[in-house]
Amino acid sequence: MQELEWWIWPIFLYSFGILAAIDALWQGRTSQGTIAWVLALLLMPALSLPFYLFFGSRRFQAYRRARRHGDDRISATECQARNVLAAHKCPTNPITKPLERLFRIGQLDGNHCDILTTGNETYNAILNSMQCAQQTLCVQFYTFRDDQVGQRFADVMCEKAASGVSVYLLYDELGSGGLDDEFLHRLIASGVEVSRFNPIKLRNRTHLNFRNHRKIVVIDGQVTYTGGYNIGEEYLGLNQEIGRWRDTHMCISGPASLAFQLSFTEDWHWATGIEPKLNWDMPFVFGEQKVMCINSGPADFYESGSLFFTHLIHQAKERCWLVSPYFVPDQTVFSALQLAALRGVDIRILLPGKSDSWLVTQATREYVQILKRSGIQFFTYDDGFLHQKVALIDDEWACVGSANLDNRSLRINFEANALVQDHDFARKIEIMLLEDFQHSHPTLVDSRWHKQLLGKICRLMAPLL
Repeated sequence: MQELEWWIWPIFLYSFGILAAIDALWQGRTSQGTIAWVLALLLMPALSLPFYLFFGSRRFQAYRRARRHGDDRISATECQARNVLAAHKCPTNPITKPLERLFRIGQLDGNHCDILTTGNETYNAILNSMQCAQQTLCVQFYTFRDDQVGQRFADVMCEKAASGVSVYLLYDELGSGGLDDEFLHRLIASGVEVSRFNPIKLRNRTHLNFRNHRKIVVIDGQVTYTGGYNIGEEYLGLNQEIGRWRDTHMCISGPASLAFQLSFTEDWHWATGIEPKLNWDMPFVFGEQKVMCINSGPADFYESGSLFFTHLIHQAKERCWLVSPYFVPDQTVFSALQLAALRGVDIRILLPGKSDSWLVTQATREYVQILKRSGIQFFTYDDGFLHQKVALIDDEWACVGSANLDNRSLRINFEANALVQDHDFARKIEIMLLEDFQHSHPTLVDSRWHKQLLGKICRLMAPLL
């Protein structure tokens, strides 16, 4: 009997490994990642099965059902938002035409955009706008700390909730490191609606890999803040180990705010099962800038994040400047960069000098070495910790948001970016990036054989980074 039991466990283990390999083959979106999982599950099921159960899934099916085919209230709200925004919708052009099918709400006119480049400037601007909220206030961050910065935001949210404003706070539990119960109870007691996006629970074990990386604040459906800043003291440069924090955020005033509010509504509905009570009236016109909400995520039918950046790079005629603290592009973005460089496009990519991921740094080295041969210029930022996510295409298009150029942002995380079509705004982004380049040096690649070998090995792990 004991001998029989000894044979049962390997049979069960390899059977589950085969089933998981079939699942990986069925769900796989990239050949590189699929091959890696299939081989690992077939050859080493004891080691790979636990990782696959927690991190292997690439489709957030429950969210997709809730978002695409689910509650009638969300569908009705989307229709209402579309009807309100119809008067502000821009005619499609070669850049926005495919993006409308990816992100549903098209490019909208009548907006005014401002750039925010420091923690103090960003937090002061957001808090001042929050103080002016009259009806609704939506706050969503990947990281929300219970420190002096978080307390400032909590004070305003509690104050506005007590005055009758509908206040909602949505945070990612993993990114926020588990907010203190006392901090959350204070918000709830003041009338703030609080929810985690994807709670760390056993029933959600296959969804732990999907994190909500968006940073969005929407006030009265009229004003939106989005970009790279989270809520915490480190974003003020107060962490001595990190030093100065270099990031970019932006303020959007105008009709595009409703598109970001709709994104928040979908996330809140998934997290709570309840639709937030928000204002969907006709938005005010604040300016003449055209803005599109780029809210990519694993629930999308297409690889929306990867396709978005690939499309932008393909559309570049003269210039494509990119900034990303994590640079581990997938094959489509990688190939688009090579082709653009071969077309003669001025491609500059700004990378961090300091990194909080040793593995990503090693993998990045291999990509830099190959892409430099195509004529792409890489720069390493010297003046602090670089965290901004910015793209500048030619003299008219600019993108600011939360998405990095790595597999996690392109395929796994929920991200939010703002794509702006405006010469003046693009010029401001150009001036900002030129100053950043002045505080950087050309990226040097270590040519020692063992460093190159390490980079090649880490690159094989790119689908998991």
